[in-house]
Amino acid sequence: MMTAQRREKLKKYLLEYKSATVAEMARRFQVSGQTIRRDFEVLEMEGFLLRSYGGATIKDRKTNIVPNQLKSGLFVDEKKSICQQAARMIYPNDCIFIDHSTTALALCDEIRNLPLTVVTNSYRVIGQLSGCTNIQLICTGGTYHGGIEGFTGLETVRYLQQHCMDKAFISCRAIDPLRGVNDAYETVANVRQTVIENSDHAILLADHTKFGKSGFISVCALEQLDCIITDQPLDAEWQRLFDEKQVKVLDGA
Repeated sequence: MMTAQRREKLKKYLLEYKSATVAEMARRFQVSGQTIRRDFEVLEMEGFLLRSYGGATIKDRKTNIVPNQLKSGLFVDEKKSICQQAARMIYPNDCIFIDHSTTALALCDEIRNLPLTVVTNSYRVIGQLSGCTNIQLICTGGTYHGGIEGFTGLETVRYLQQHCMDKAFISCRAIDPLRGVNDAYETVANVRQTVIENSDHAILLADHTKFGKSGFISVCALEQLDCIITDQPLDAEWQRLFDEKQVKVLDGA
């Protein structure tokens, strides 16, 4: 395995499991402990992780954005179950918004046979649905951001302010019980804020790792959501909070 490939796999492992030891990674990739320590050193210099004695932990900063290319390979089954549940909320001839997140991207496989209007700021959603003659596909335009494989910025927001959707399917960086839905960057948050304001129903797609964390900037209060779809049943405290906010919760479990 090439060095670059191994380091990408190390990133995926840390994103999912949050920490790793030198010994277990050396066994996993069949290389020496010295090689893994060198990998950890390079990834620490990139700002991705923090080295500790005998291992490393992910550097979970509020403004850290993990590239979509890397996130695409994580929690694949969970994203599919979330989007299968989401697809049950979509009816023929709906006008829906799908954002640039890798979770929402999985919705494309579930809707490609429906007659729909799909508005998106995602480059990959365009690629996934461009061959579907039954779908009217609309791109928001704006400034392309390679890390999220999507469009953000003033032009994106202006377009969304002028159009209304039946349902918006969005994701986020984190869900904080006090600060609501959070993101890492203002330009991303602005797009999602505008979509929520201009959609009849706002549906948040979020796997279990998003709960109980916070990001740099708030997107919306929890009560601005109509529904949250996740991959695992929530504990009683979270469920009680969403009941108080009158937010419907569905899980794909």
